[in-house]
Amino acid sequence: MTVGNREFYVYRYEGELNDIPNAAVIISYPKEAFGDAKALRVFISTNVDLSTQEILDTYTYRWPTELFFRQSKDKLALDKYQIRIRTGIERYWLIMSLVHCMCCTYNEKCCTFEEGYLHFQRKVKEEQIATLYQHIQNGMSLEDVLKLVG
Repeated sequence: MTVGNREFYVYRYEGELNDIPNAAVIISYPKEAFGDAKALRVFISTNVDLSTQEILDTYTYRWPTELFFRQSKDKLALDKYQIRIRTGIERYWLIMSLVHCMCCTYNEKCCTFEEGYLHFQRKVKEEQIATLYQHIQNGMSLEDVLKLVG
């Protein structure tokens, strides 16, 4: 099957899945990576009336959104906050989206979220170490430095 400009081996299962009485499960491998466990993708749709091609085309279109949410949960704690006030939700969403955007454009050009995230993680560590070093240079005792750390 061809999706976009790539070819895939595809298997479709329709039937009961956990508490879903009828779902379509599509297992796919890129043709060039058949058998590579890391290349395996599984897609689930509760609309079994859609063809396999329609389901895969929809996921292809939605994939950047799926990645955004996965990265936001894994790295930006989207799934850790419980905010019930609309203003708080909007503010958190804005800050999280801004951080995500910063990670994707940290070096004034587009990069992957992971590259930018790692860059900012390193910068934070460097600043922490530089601050501790400065305190030590200014005569802070080891006991006070340890209190500062944690």
